[in-house]
Amino acid sequence: MPNQPDAPRIVGVGGVFIDDIVLPSGQTYMGQLGGGVVHALMGAALWGERPGICATVGQGLPPAAYGHLSTHLDTQGLHTLDLPQIRAWQLFEEDGTRRELYRVRETVPFIRGAQPEHLPDIYRDCQGYYLLQGFEGVRAWRKILRGFILWEPLQQIMTPENRPIMQDVLRECDIDLVSPNLVEAQAVYGNLPPEELIAMMLADGAQAVALRMGGKGSIVANREEQHYIPAVPVSRIVDQTGAGNTYCGGLLWGITSGKNWFEAGAAGAIAASFCLEGVGVLNPTQIDLAERNQRYQKLLNNG
Repeated sequence: MPNQPDAPRIVGVGGVFIDDIVLPSGQTYMGQLGGGVVHALMGAALWGERPGICATVGQGLPPAAYGHLSTHLDTQGLHTLDLPQIRAWQLFEEDGTRRELYRVRETVPFIRGAQPEHLPDIYRDCQGYYLLQGFEGVRAWRKILRGFILWEPLQQIMTPENRPIMQDVLRECDIDLVSPNLVEAQAVYGNLPPEELIAMMLADGAQAVALRMGGKGSIVANREEQHYIPAVPVSRIVDQTGAGNTYCGGLLWGITSGKNWFEAGAAGAIAASFCLEGVGVLNPTQIDLAERNQRYQKLLNNG
């Protein structure tokens, strides 16, 4: 069934957060719009897309945050809970590690994110979906979605004892692409080199893997091909929050636009580079499109 005329091509599923960011220098950025799904969809919006968002929000979402969402995204899928808006400290250390400390009592409905009953009918037949979900969530979503699915597993489920559950999900749910980061993959499979981690995920049933390695770039692979995409150098890293999610959104935009694996991964890397240069969620209207295109072409030429 083709998209309805006003339906977005891409939809992201998750929860909307408000982040209070604390850098190692002591610099703080309070009240920043956040949430992995928001970061991801802004990574797609950087490329001229207007994705749809299906996400849980709480009471007291700041007007500026809602304005950012509605400017760049189709917000028909926002589901407002009868709970205070989730807010979290994002505490960064000198080595780049991050701790997340929640500032509200009720967190599970936001971490779990939107579920199939929250999906507007207009979002049911889109080309691509970004799912920031746990095991049961991704099972439920796969049952009702027909488009390409990029699954970013929740960090909380990436543990050694959950490997059998992950195997079952990958083998039974027909997930098109799974994208953990390096730390998450090593938490499940052991402290192994990236190529071995990817081989193990493919053996466990993944159709394709996009392994995000921060400053070391990323690898996008399936059983037939494997591509290394270097990280895009930036003059100054301002804030690392959400860069990996932003990569996923750019990657999904590339895949659903007919790009090959390397080209799609390059689109993700470019989106992540702009995220690193600003605070919080990427603002596509503040990005110089000529600079975006120049970075993309340079990465393609060097690939």
